[in-house]
Amino acid sequence: MDKQEAYKQLVQKRKSIVFPTPLQNPSQVREGQFDSEQIGPWSLWQGNVDAEIMVIGQDWGDEDYFFKNKGRDTDTNPTNKGLRKLLNSIDLDPGLPSAPIPQPLFFTNAMLGLKSGGMSAGLKHNWLKHSSLQLTAPLIEIIQPRLLVTLGINAYKAIRIIFPSLPYLPMSALLKCPPFHLPDKKILFAMAHCGGLGLANRTMEEQMKDWQKIKPYLQHVTS
Repeated sequence: MDKQEAYKQLVQKRKSIVFPTPLQNPSQVREGQFDSEQIGPWSLWQGNVDAEIMVIGQDWGDEDYFFKNKGRDTDTNPTNKGLRKLLNSIDLDPGLPSAPIPQPLFFTNAMLGLKSGGMSAGLKHNWLKHSSLQLTAPLIEIIQPRLLVTLGINAYKAIRIIFPSLPYLPMSALLKCPPFHLPDKKILFAMAHCGGLGLANRTMEEQMKDWQKIKPYLQHVTS
């Protein structure tokens, strides 16, 4: 089975999954009229199945944001604006969600159900565990990215569920660590979240410096 077909089957699995209560599957909102043929809405921006770099965010947003924007992301979303700056700082331009520029990138989220209660509503461990084991682990197997970049502690915790040998550390300590080497020669970079709350704890200037540790590895994935 080729990547496209394997990915298509995983998307169909996601559409049929019942996420832990009270999370909603995008396929359930308004009878799925705003759902897409992607693992999640963020992959509409960058969803290259041959991607060498997979960026894993925390979650895409809540049900209200999904409905209001008809299942699509906005260019003005703080996380999207921050991520674009960070990628630009290492010479990668993903374009905008409304006007993507093809890159060897795949964007996804640690939790793929839609929460309620606002964009900054908290996450539960069992939500992360459910998406990680059911969807993110097989997604990584299909895409086979060389580099994984997690945004924030929750995204890192989700990857740690898949790769339990990773250390249990706070974000402040993770940022001081060298890249983590995973099975099949994959390399993980644990980065701070680049949305509003993340920037409150670590400025964009500091995050840009953090992301420079990725740059030496890019010649192997973009050449």
